[in-house]
Amino acid sequence: MLVLQGQPRAHLRPAWVRATIAIACSSVHLYASAQSDAAPAVSTPESATPKAIESISVTAQRRREPAREVPLTADVLKGEDMERGGYQSLSDLAALLPGMNHNQSGGGTGGSQITMRGISTGSQVGATVGMYVDDVPFGSSSAYAGGGSSSLDLGLFDLASVESLRGPQGTLYGAGAMGGLIKYVAVEPDTSAFSGQVTAEASGVHGGKTGHVMRGMLNAPLSDGVAGLRATVYQRSDGGFIRDVNRSGRLVDASKTDGARVALLLTPSKDVTVRLTALTQNQERDGASTQDMDIATGRPLYGALTKRLMLSEPSEVRNDLVSAALRVDLKWATLDAITGWQRTSSAGRVDTSALYVPLLAPQGIVNSAYGMDYGFSNRKFTQEVRLTSTRSRQFEWLGGFFYTDETGSKTQHLSPFNAFAQPTNPILADAKFPSTFRETAIFGTGTYYITPDADVTMGVRHSRNSQRLDQQFSGIFAPKPQPASQSSEGVTTWLLTGRWRPAEHQAIYVRAASGYRPGGPLPLIVNPLTGAPLTNSSFKSDSLWSYELGWKGDVIPGRLSTEVALYQIDWKDMQVFTSSAGFSGIGNAGRARSRGLEWTMRAAPIDSLRLATSLSVIDAKLVDNSPDLGGRAGDRLPNTARVSAAVQADYNFNVGGYPAYFGATLRYTGDRLNSFKSSPGIPQYRLPAYTAIDLRGGVQVGKVNVGLFVRNLTNRRGQTAADTTLSTAGAPARVNLITPRTIGLQFSMDFS
Repeated sequence: MLVLQGQPRAHLRPAWVRATIAIACSSVHLYASAQSDAAPAVSTPESATPKAIESISVTAQRRREPAREVPLTADVLKGEDMERGGYQSLSDLAALLPGMNHNQSGGGTGGSQITMRGISTGSQVGATVGMYVDDVPFGSSSAYAGGGSSSLDLGLFDLASVESLRGPQGTLYGAGAMGGLIKYVAVEPDTSAFSGQVTAEASGVHGGKTGHVMRGMLNAPLSDGVAGLRATVYQRSDGGFIRDVNRSGRLVDASKTDGARVALLLTPSKDVTVRLTALTQNQERDGASTQDMDIATGRPLYGALTKRLMLSEPSEVRNDLVSAALRVDLKWATLDAITGWQRTSSAGRVDTSALYVPLLAPQGIVNSAYGMDYGFSNRKFTQEVRLTSTRSRQFEWLGGFFYTDETGSKTQHLSPFNAFAQPTNPILADAKFPSTFRETAIFGTGTYYITPDADVTMGVRHSRNSQRLDQQFSGIFAPKPQPASQSSEGVTTWLLTGRWRPAEHQAIYVRAASGYRPGGPLPLIVNPLTGAPLTNSSFKSDSLWSYELGWKGDVIPGRLSTEVALYQIDWKDMQVFTSSAGFSGIGNAGRARSRGLEWTMRAAPIDSLRLATSLSVIDAKLVDNSPDLGGRAGDRLPNTARVSAAVQADYNFNVGGYPAYFGATLRYTGDRLNSFKSSPGIPQYRLPAYTAIDLRGGVQVGKVNVGLFVRNLTNRRGQTAADTTLSTAGAPARVNLITPRTIGLQFSMDFS
């Protein structure tokens, strides 16, 4: 069967599990549960020793509010803290945020999927977590331009923070944010002071090659208090740690990321602010960091950190973004107008020899190897305009308009290769799917204060999208030309929250919110004899409702704070991959539900010590039987750990009069399943639980900072995702691993 629409153990001891949960229940949460009021650009001796838990605010509801009062779960990882720990990628973010899963789709050959709170069916049709760069949505909303496998993996350099919102954000953030949202927040230019920083980092991986990071930042005021420019360039290179037994044990998963960001901030008057931003990033990989595993036993087939390939699997992902943000204080309200233009593309190859060599040989088509070259591209324009009322303790409101226009394309090219790994004729299949996606939406929220300590918020968003999908086939397996297909739909999402402040710096909230993913057209395959359609012409949007009860606040003001949330998510019309007329497509399955607990705590028992913990418990299951997924009612949803936790500690001290720090992080992820037990095309593989420990430390001497970090101290072989799409033909499971023990040395120098 030709796939034209698909996308291509060391167990944790029970004592470790008990210890992890015990620590999670008695310690606290290091990463902030929201964004700091003022994002630090460069650490200073004065800031090296915190006096208490910082005052935290968050922009989750499109206005800045104290985190302890925001009626949802919001986490923020500070940019400075991530750099200290050597955390530099999307997979690092997911590892630090329990309840979030990062799946390098397609065996890790360039795609990536982020899921939260268990909202996943395994191989995702479209994104369930929205991605934002500042206030600009990034990535395709369509299923045909990589929307389900292209979560933005932005280099974590010169960022004020990365903000994570849990649960559906459909009212304020629109389509695709049904599981949650991730927002990269860049440091803004300083219009009053000149500054800069250069950073160099070298690291070595156990059993692999060395890597490096180089970064330079320059901030220049162009007009004091009126205009400022900030520019950052960076390069990250990883030597890899997976070896190919067919290439004499050569490393085949090295990667390099090059990027740059430029921002111009203009404040022509105290009431007007304009920010212009441009960023570009290019990621190249020699191949995926996957190990070949026996699908039945979970053991490596060819030894630790090895795999066997007939063809190399290079990939490249490029992202470009230009945006303009205008803010005007109208006195009675604030006007925000955000314009964005982005271009994304990804290309790579998957070695499909394990499937097609035995499948085609009986038909007289004999070749040494087969490779599927794939590509996604998308150009997207977005425009958002919103008005936000001034602060009031009677009634606050927000209203806005959103528009997006996308032009995308998906390509797949199946070719035979000879014994010298060179492509040969005939081409088996070449498929192209040009597509367009246009959406308009209006949205608004209103908050009424019943008393100074109690309020109710209601929000609504109505969206309408229209899509078109063309299809172009060639090759000996290609069907005859088929007509283009189109679809359109309107979707309304809702938000209702109630909030009560029983005491100062404390809040109890209830929240009901909905979210959705757009439906879309399907390639129309018709019977060549009768002209009757053999496939559906479109698939529906799927949607969910989330119900959440939470409490957050200070237990000891300035010293101990905590948050706890209970939620249930009801998901219906799940979008899944289906098979019809010999071709895979997209359809809608039944229902699923996810119930969970999230608990975070932060503490500063003394001025120089920060402690933190977070705990996520998720029970995500199918409600209905699903033949397309191969699951029965009650089966666990894939790629979701029942229990995950993170415990962190950071201590600030002085060495010879110089400020220094030392920190440690313990990360635990429970076992997961990559698919359902009877999945027709993706055999089930169990990913065992694992624990990883990270260390970091450093000292600041004047304007020079020297740091040392150790990632995965105990050198665990943690498994994060498994691709078994070729295992139906006897191929091994291709399992993504966390990076082995990595030791890195950092050096940075500030200047002004």
